[in-house]
Amino acid sequence: MGKHLQNILQKAGLLDVAQKAFLKWMTVKAEAELLFVLPLLNKSGVLRRFYFAFFSSTFSAEMRQYINGRFIYLQRSKGPVFNESLLRRNIHRLEKGIMAEERKKVFGLDFIRETVGQFSASVAQNASAEVNDWAFDILNEYFNIVDQVPEIEQAYEYFKGVVYFKNNPNQSKLPYVKSHPHADAFNHFQGLLNVRKSVRSFVPDSIPSRENVEKAVRMASTAPSSCNRQPFRFVVLEDKKSVVAVSNLAGGARSFAEGIPALAIVVGSTSVSPSPGDRHLMYIDGSLASMIFMLALESLGISSCPINWADIKKSERALRKIVALEKFERPVMLIAMGEAAETGLVACSVRKEVSELLKFHVPEK
Repeated sequence: MGKHLQNILQKAGLLDVAQKAFLKWMTVKAEAELLFVLPLLNKSGVLRRFYFAFFSSTFSAEMRQYINGRFIYLQRSKGPVFNESLLRRNIHRLEKGIMAEERKKVFGLDFIRETVGQFSASVAQNASAEVNDWAFDILNEYFNIVDQVPEIEQAYEYFKGVVYFKNNPNQSKLPYVKSHPHADAFNHFQGLLNVRKSVRSFVPDSIPSRENVEKAVRMASTAPSSCNRQPFRFVVLEDKKSVVAVSNLAGGARSFAEGIPALAIVVGSTSVSPSPGDRHLMYIDGSLASMIFMLALESLGISSCPINWADIKKSERALRKIVALEKFERPVMLIAMGEAAETGLVACSVRKEVSELLKFHVPEK
């Protein structure tokens, strides 16, 4: 029940009656769903499609965003147009082929010309020097190790015609042998985890320096990402008006929104893949990066609190009026940032036991 409606009912002296009727309706609705609606939808794919087409808009925002993301991806992949997500994906596919212990003599035939074309478009547009250096090294290595069948020979001639000089010629971007962590790394990591807690009481105006935020994002960029596409970005709000306005859109932050010094919006994108099955990549990869981001902040003496962003149309429309987002983008979560108040409390939040979270699979004999 919205606040505006509540105010009207209160003035009319009907608020208590309306609230009781509303709660009764919600109880009846939940019972009907439990006893009839959900069992029927669980059994029939046809009924599910009918229900979500005519009676529920639960997934409409996700469907619209997927359509926008797929359209942009395919549009960027057509002809000589540069699509960084496609270049990243294909170079990583070649990278995995190069790293394979039992490497094939020929691999990547179905996408090697497309990859060279994307590299050429990237060079022509003066795109990321780091990405171009990486693509250049991987393509060079690929053409050196594979057998020269006609498709590869044609792609190699195309590659040789791309004029490119590495931004950092002394730094190799080829696969390398992984180094081992320091002997005491686990204890240091455990110490960091023990210190990090979700903070909701901050020192007023303790906005993190941009240099430290950049450091934390740099660390976040090392998070695992499917085919290295990284379908996320961080939008940081520093002005109090925007911070409070956006924080109040998330139900879980309203109690402390006024005291948040700075706010990061983790923005996900569906424009990085041609596959419908990849539509949740932004949530997975964005969450992996967000955890590293918060740990990096903690290591720099900056406290944080992840804030859930619910799929509520009204909230998202309001957010888009404050922050410019593409049609194929949406918030994954919010992260409050600042210096923890000395007298502020943090929740104990007892965690589940390992036995509740872990089960080793034992195959049947």
